[in-house]
Amino acid sequence: MKKKTSILVASLLIMSLSAYANSLTVESDTQEFNDTEHKIYLEGNVKVKTGDINVLSPRAVVDIDPKNNKVNNVKFKDNAYTYQMQDGKMHEIKAQILEMSLLKKQFSADGNTISTITEKGKPVVIITADKQEYNKNTGVMKANGNVNIVYKDVETFSQSALVDLTKENDVKRIQLIGNAQLHQSGSKISANKLDYDNMKQEAVATGNVFTDITTDDNKKIKVWSDYQSYDKKANYMSASGSTKIQYEDYTATGPKLNVYPDKITKKLNEAVFVGRSKIETKGRTIEADRIVITMNPKDFKAEGNVKSVIPNIGGM
Repeated sequence: MKKKTSILVASLLIMSLSAYANSLTVESDTQEFNDTEHKIYLEGNVKVKTGDINVLSPRAVVDIDPKNNKVNNVKFKDNAYTYQMQDGKMHEIKAQILEMSLLKKQFSADGNTISTITEKGKPVVIITADKQEYNKNTGVMKANGNVNIVYKDVETFSQSALVDLTKENDVKRIQLIGNAQLHQSGSKISANKLDYDNMKQEAVATGNVFTDITTDDNKKIKVWSDYQSYDKKANYMSASGSTKIQYEDYTATGPKLNVYPDKITKKLNEAVFVGRSKIETKGRTIEADRIVITMNPKDFKAEGNVKSVIPNIGGM
């Protein structure tokens, strides 16, 4: 049987949580304590505040550890909402069900989850997924199921993801796993796994990697490989393992590829194959130990044990 209480329940809740937070405020329209289930039921306009964390929901259930009479978890139901203000940034999480572990300082969100980090009234990070977890101690967010992340000019898609945040809620690193895609400035990269280091401005992709780059003159550079890395600051790209590049009527393959920017324009302009490689264009096939392709002006050069195969245009 549930026993209706008011001050008793609030006092018990505050005492049981005092070991985890400096201060705690619990508000709701009604509160009920169940001795048998060791639960506290909060109904109507539930508001919980602990430190800089605020949680709102229509209903909540508090689990009490019968051994020490302390709170294990608080589960907020029916479209819950939590927010944290820190250093001018707001971190928000919305979900159908939101569970908070006060001892671990961890949130688990389930059902149409949305996490948003807002700075100066503008969202800088938006994460949507079927499920999400956030650990305030480690600053790590885990997302699973139909994950979509929008961060500044970067948008990603994957089956699951890890996002490392600094204490100031800035993004340190994004890891994407399973059908990973990253879109940025008209270019796209897909792979089994993607790792984006925001501090170093570097991306590493592994497993069935495909990159589709759109140049300023609206031309396409397409690269396939087992592994790719990209340094945004240096505008330098490296690929290895069954590497293939396609640019207009050039199709080249080889074990390793490096793509360099033009020294003046700083735009990707030179693709260099290292190791026995092959390029095909206009029916011709050229093999060499090193092949250099330039985009502007469009040209290529083959070096080292060069072998060319030219179709018999004379019909002989």
